[in-house]
Amino acid sequence: MWAKGVIMSDFIISNAQKKWTKIATFLIPSKVYRKKLRGILTMGVGNYIRAVRGERNAKFAHELAVLAVMKDEGAYLKEWLDFHILAGVEKFYLYDNESTDNTTEILKPYIERGIVEYKYWPGRAQQNPVYWDGLNRHKNDARWIAVIDLDEFVVPVQNKTITEFLHTLPRGARELVMTWVMYGSSGHVHKPDGLVIENFRCHADRTRPAGCKSIVNPRFITRWANPHINEVAGFVVDENGKKLGRIDQTNNPPTYNKIRCNHYVTKSFDEYMSRGTRMAVSGRIAPHRTPERFRMNDMNDICDPIMDEWAARVKAFKLK
Repeated sequence: MWAKGVIMSDFIISNAQKKWTKIATFLIPSKVYRKKLRGILTMGVGNYIRAVRGERNAKFAHELAVLAVMKDEGAYLKEWLDFHILAGVEKFYLYDNESTDNTTEILKPYIERGIVEYKYWPGRAQQNPVYWDGLNRHKNDARWIAVIDLDEFVVPVQNKTITEFLHTLPRGARELVMTWVMYGSSGHVHKPDGLVIENFRCHADRTRPAGCKSIVNPRFITRWANPHINEVAGFVVDENGKKLGRIDQTNNPPTYNKIRCNHYVTKSFDEYMSRGTRMAVSGRIAPHRTPERFRMNDMNDICDPIMDEWAARVKAFKLK
């Protein structure tokens, strides 16, 4: 299904092919349709047509899956899993980058029930290799795959589940860009007892720049760009179904009235600083985790109750 010139293991497109697709689409005035056509040409017209036809009556093992890489996230893992199960995620493809905590113990009941597929993946700077492997390995197992981190919670605002919201997207949408809602410490210096989503209720307002994450149809990826966005053969849309011609890692102005990606970037001061002393999955120790950097990221402009109901449901959740 992948276009000639696209290496399935890493989504690298040859320079010649990239140059050719730009030349071939140069005169198309609309950025939206220029971007779509470039994706189709990269994938190959025949491959694209077959893929579109295959989508019409395709049945997948899972409607929505999550792909994530983790490292020593045991303190937060159960809450994150239970929340997303309640939000409609059917499968988790989790890659463990040399965790030394109780991660495997926490995952055991989820693995036994077939909810989590666990893969140990050692080495430094493994975030992108994990995503490349996961998207290729499972591209025919799930209709949609959300590529997120363990400090991110995908929240359907107007629908009961994420899947229900995905059904509202326009025909031809191959990737949904979700705005980050950047959460601060809510005044916590030390790690509080209880859930992340109940303790940290304050976040940045809409005047601040916000990044994004995506939910993608993996069969239409033509190039892996970064952990935030991909290049696809088809339309990239926002929560309103607006087709986007230019996408970067900052979605401005932020829009998150229908679906949002809550990013608990700091948590408490102690939690933020403690992560600066260990190796991240990106392969770097975080020297930027200083008190000054904490204050920069500690955005608490708005405190809202949007997660209160979810917190109650997560507390009451029993794995079946």
